[in-house]
Amino acid sequence: MNKKKNFQLIALAIGLFFNSAVLMVSRFVRMRRSIGAMRILAVFATLLLLAQPGQTLAQSGQSGQAGQTYPQPFDRDGATKVFENDRVIVWDVSWLPIAYPTHRHLYDYAGVYYTNGDRVVVSEQGQRSPTHSTAWDHFFYRRGVTHSEEGVGTDTLRAIFLELKEPAPLNASDTTASAGLGKKVRQSNRLIILEEIAEQGKQPSAHRHERDAVVVAFTGKKPKITFVPKGTVDQGRENAGAERTYVFELK
Repeated sequence: MNKKKNFQLIALAIGLFFNSAVLMVSRFVRMRRSIGAMRILAVFATLLLLAQPGQTLAQSGQSGQAGQTYPQPFDRDGATKVFENDRVIVWDVSWLPIAYPTHRHLYDYAGVYYTNGDRVVVSEQGQRSPTHSTAWDHFFYRRGVTHSEEGVGTDTLRAIFLELKEPAPLNASDTTASAGLGKKVRQSNRLIILEEIAEQGKQPSAHRHERDAVVVAFTGKKPKITFVPKGTVDQGRENAGAERTYVFELK
């Protein structure tokens, strides 16, 4: 009887040990599967991030410093977007008497001031540079400029800005401006800027736009923005009645 009881106890102990072993093995297998699944998910997520074709510096807003991002230059009070297509964004910008946040220009940009005015430009290092701009001064800068600004003085500085969305020109070696659009006043590898001041009683002559262009026509201090596609032939409809016109030909 004792032997039978001992055998039963031994069998029960073996059964408990076996069940515990099976449970441990089952948990181990589930844990390995869970770790494997997590690894697969991590690899898949990494591949998705690497495969994003449109994730560029301009979209991310990164400054080149680890983890540092800045707002868009004209996502602010006093700036109005007036036109955008796949090549260019055009802004009408005023420097109000406030301190704007630090921003980074992610595109090459150009433009023309159409009022006199003052502002303070503040570098990333905090250096303050009082700056005066004069109406009809035109400019072109390469992307990557990082700074903040403050409008100052009694006269509000205003300008038309063009952000050139393409990372490189379509034809940087093209240096010949379209005829009949005004006097060439600035040229870079990205664009040609032409200026025309209207003469009393003179009618615009027919002309052909040899490349895509943004025409900025001023009557007084009011700008009119027109995008003219390459190959357009007209009689100056985009600047009819204007006192001063700037044509930004995009290379």
